[in-house]
Amino acid sequence: MNILSDSDNKEISSFLKDVLNDYYDKNITQNLSINFNKEGVELINNNYKKPVSIMIDFFDKRMNNKIKQRLSGKKDIFHKLFPKKNSTLLDCTAGYGRDGYILRSMGFNITMIENSPVMSLLLNNALKKIKLSNFIMYHGNAYDFLRHTEKIYEYIYIDFMFNKSKNSSLSSKNDETLKLISFQDLNKNNLINLAIKKSVSRVVVKEPKHSLSKMMMPEYMIKTKLLNYYIYKGAYGKT
Repeated sequence: MNILSDSDNKEISSFLKDVLNDYYDKNITQNLSINFNKEGVELINNNYKKPVSIMIDFFDKRMNNKIKQRLSGKKDIFHKLFPKKNSTLLDCTAGYGRDGYILRSMGFNITMIENSPVMSLLLNNALKKIKLSNFIMYHGNAYDFLRHTEKIYEYIYIDFMFNKSKNSSLSSKNDETLKLISFQDLNKNNLINLAIKKSVSRVVVKEPKHSLSKMMMPEYMIKTKLLNYYIYKGAYGKT
């Protein structure tokens, strides 16, 4: 992985060059670059003819307009999945922070966990710019976080992301880039079981419609055209 920087960021870029290249398989990330500049932190994927530039920006007008349109009615799927507004929600797989940001816009108190150090860099850079309350992120493994935290959440949300069948539609270039720098949860059911114990109302697991995952049986599912949401009842405080 290449680390680029302007003069103001040479110290951190030099440090991360050694750390990240020890952390990742060099064969997978050899065409990826991280650029530290005045605008923030940028991830560049050079695996395409036209390199893909990724920078998380929660001030993006187009994104915020889409969110306003999405949440203007009562039919959005998140209203069905998380009916108790202004409650606590843990997003175990933050990724680009898109779902977490939408849920925060709906009034939830959001905590996000992200296991990829590169995604954590991008997300932290974006969060520093907006400085929103009730919207925080931790870097680390979601299972370890839940195992050690004393906090209990109304809802826990998990998006394992990568378990589509080969016959399903291709991911976007941004999501394909995310696959290169993220780490699969080896035992999904362990995470789900622990999340159930730490949730009051429900655990929601987002999966592609043609998922290859073999997960424990949910209480029920909520389906859309492309996605299945597995619903597990929270067990905290219940006998």
